[in-house]
Amino acid sequence: MKKQLYWAFIIFLYQTVCFGQDSLLVRQDTFPSAITTSIVGDRIQFTPIIRPLMPIPGGRQAFYTYLWDFGDGSFSTAEKPEHQYQQVGEYDVSLYVVNNYDNGPRPKKPKTKVKVESKLASIVPIPNSFEDHFFKSNGIFQIFKNADAVPGEDMSLVIGVKPLTKKGKIILLTNEKLINPNGFIVANQSQYYQERLIPVVNPKELQTLWAHVNGVSITQSGSPDYGNREELSFKDREAISFFTNLIDGYKTVSQYEIEGELASSQFSIVNLDISPDMLADTNAIVTVTGIYLAEGEGENPVIHKLDIPIIKSHDPNKMSLRPALLDYRLQFKKKKLTYKVQFQNDGEGDAKDIRLEMFFPEQVDVQSFKLLNLYPQCDSCLTETDLGCYTYEFKGEHQINFHFKGIALPGTASPTLTDQDSSKGFIRFTLQSHKKLQNKSLASYTDIFFDKNDPIRTNKSVARFRPGLSPFVSIGLHTPTKPEDDELGKLTKGLTIGLGIAPIAPYRKPYWQIELFASTFGNNMSQSFANRRGEIQAPDEKGNLVYQTYNAVDSTAKKAYVSLQIPVQIRYNFTRYLSAGVGALVKTNLNYKNQQQLTYQLMNADGTQRPYTVDVKTAKEPRSALLLSPLVDLNIGRAYLGPALGLRYHFDKIYKNNLNLYLMWRL
Repeated sequence: MKKQLYWAFIIFLYQTVCFGQDSLLVRQDTFPSAITTSIVGDRIQFTPIIRPLMPIPGGRQAFYTYLWDFGDGSFSTAEKPEHQYQQVGEYDVSLYVVNNYDNGPRPKKPKTKVKVESKLASIVPIPNSFEDHFFKSNGIFQIFKNADAVPGEDMSLVIGVKPLTKKGKIILLTNEKLINPNGFIVANQSQYYQERLIPVVNPKELQTLWAHVNGVSITQSGSPDYGNREELSFKDREAISFFTNLIDGYKTVSQYEIEGELASSQFSIVNLDISPDMLADTNAIVTVTGIYLAEGEGENPVIHKLDIPIIKSHDPNKMSLRPALLDYRLQFKKKKLTYKVQFQNDGEGDAKDIRLEMFFPEQVDVQSFKLLNLYPQCDSCLTETDLGCYTYEFKGEHQINFHFKGIALPGTASPTLTDQDSSKGFIRFTLQSHKKLQNKSLASYTDIFFDKNDPIRTNKSVARFRPGLSPFVSIGLHTPTKPEDDELGKLTKGLTIGLGIAPIAPYRKPYWQIELFASTFGNNMSQSFANRRGEIQAPDEKGNLVYQTYNAVDSTAKKAYVSLQIPVQIRYNFTRYLSAGVGALVKTNLNYKNQQQLTYQLMNADGTQRPYTVDVKTAKEPRSALLLSPLVDLNIGRAYLGPALGLRYHFDKIYKNNLNLYLMWRL
């Protein structure tokens, strides 16, 4: 009695503190969570003492979900489970609690010790509802999650297997390379069967496991189970290729050995920390894959894939998307997007009429809708009056309405509910994007109607393009356009070649671009001195050097330069085929050729003239000082990826106007 009064006082004090202030300021759970026990017949009943729920104002009814670890390899998801131990001893009991539709912080994980005496121990195992319904997908091997992935929190995976042989191996694949390769971190694992999860440093070493595999069974689930099962057959080296490609899709590969009696259920719990970096992938769906391989000839592997949405809060009504990260370079054809809309009835009675009004961006073709699976499982309606079925319709170009008619989805508050998953429903479907996508986010959402209640709007499920850089190359002509009366001489055209980099395919926003550019040009000068007279030693008709008179001199000089430039500009793509930029470049000119000649007009004895040309040894000019030049640039062609024609103008103090006409290719 005193203990009950104590806990009543604690709850009252906690409510006074928490509900008397802004709940947004209370992010750390300070409630002293605990577990109480009582004896019910020959079993022990466990009761959680956790903080009161903090419903979101105007939101759905808040509730907790539970995962009990009884310390002996048995688990339960009931709120107040009863458990019978098989052996005498002390056991560490833990409770993992997840708050749904709740404004408060996640409750702390309470623990307790129980001492089991002989009168409470039973040699005959008595499975609970959780274990009875665990192997829904294939009856052999499955993975269960206690929560969706919230960045910065943790979650637990229960891995269950009914061994086909006395020994075997389980391989766990986490952290898909396409999403966030460092999202899940293994914190710890239970060891009720001496299992020990070991990282696989070199996954190629696993290839020997598949040498004699001739088939595999594959199932996939989310919450609840999808009901998908696929059987594949292999010949020659197909199995090695299949499993190598599967494992190569993950950054983290771990394995552990199992040993036990045939068909006797074994459960292991793996606790994962969720990196805050996964916040960038919110509303994406990641897949954790498990492979069970029994030791012995003739036994083929069993694969189970578990879809885990990345979310910001534990709201059972959500919309998720896979893949959430797209690669702009690889969209040579229409992209297939897999959506999942899931919902949960949090009332006491059954939900009989559920309507999903789904809204999609213009880049997605709603007419390409293809249903994969759904729960509650039912067939499509044949007539408007049919019940216990589903219909869907397209409304405009961006909306799909999906309607469950005359079903019975139980509520979480129902006193007869034994399986939390039975109160959840979902649809999985694919849509195709239009062939030419702009590099911008694809945001979708759903309004969920339960019977005649007001709609619940889900999160926005967003697919975005992977950030990246786009290198490019260019080649063209350089044309300096100096005024004719300029004393520098005649400037000649040259070639240009360049390398550059910019963000990949930005859509309607300014972006930077930087290049390393080289161009060649020449400067030809000539000058005549008609009245210059003198003598010069030159060969006569017989080839002898003699002094001869000249009465005029012509001077010519040919200089060649390479201009090294670093242009930096801010650009904007107006359309797919037109972009422009402004900026500046820093350049220096290198003189790599400097030829000068003097031509003397020699006087012959008969009064005629003959030219005599002499090469003048001239040193190359030193590198010019750095010049800062403003520039403008125009591209016509593929503004995002591919070829385009470019025209660039820049001005400098020495050579005045400069034009570059070039062909470029963005990669």
